[in-house]
Amino acid sequence: MPFELGHLTDLAVLHLNSNRFAGGLPDSLPKLSLLHELDVSNNRLSGGFPQHILCLPNVKYVDIRFNNLCGPVPPAIFDKKIDALFINDNNFDFELPENFGNSPASVIVLANLRLRGCIPASVGRMGGTLNELVMLNSGIRSCIPPEIGWLRELTVLDVSFNQLQGTLPESMAGMHALEQLDVAHNELAGHIPEGICALPRLANFTYSYNYFCGEPERCMALRRNDDRQNCIAGRPDQRPADQCLAFLHRPPVHCDGHGCLAQH
Repeated sequence: MPFELGHLTDLAVLHLNSNRFAGGLPDSLPKLSLLHELDVSNNRLSGGFPQHILCLPNVKYVDIRFNNLCGPVPPAIFDKKIDALFINDNNFDFELPENFGNSPASVIVLANLRLRGCIPASVGRMGGTLNELVMLNSGIRSCIPPEIGWLRELTVLDVSFNQLQGTLPESMAGMHALEQLDVAHNELAGHIPEGICALPRLANFTYSYNYFCGEPERCMALRRNDDRQNCIAGRPDQRPADQCLAFLHRPPVHCDGHGCLAQH
């Protein structure tokens, strides 16, 4: 991308997605002080996180997904007044910082990254703004913090294909706007809280490929409900008994105050 891009100082919308742009964003990008939307997704951008994005005072929509960007993501991105943040399908490798919950975004997609860490308790601070949170296949090794139940405006939560352990928090029964919930392909256990299946707008609840041992009858009434490959007695297509017994004999899982695993 040419340095001269920064000469377009009246630019408010920059969509260069789905091309073959390589390299990084130009150093002149911060000159676009009026830029509202930045979409450079589905290209061949490489290098680290484009730090120049942090210098754009009015940007609200940031889409850099499906590139070859790598390294850490600066915590400062979650302090910016961004409404939609798509950084998924890159090679970013970082832990979610404690200020993650400072983001005022309505949509955050962190799928197919290398997060490696925990879901911080600060996620609950996004209760008044966050509508969609997608973190599938991101290497999260954590409990689901009870503060997730404070996300009263959330309609979509997808944390599938991670290494989540422990139980589903009872507090999730307060997520009254939730329509789609996917926690499949993790290591969650215990009983499904009845309050989750009683959520008024919940239409799709996928919790297959875990180690749950009980589910309320109310869950069966959902439009789409997937409980395969768990340890629920009397349900079809469950894990073999020896797998369930081996899981039950593992050391108990505990999480610290930050939602991180601490096994004893």
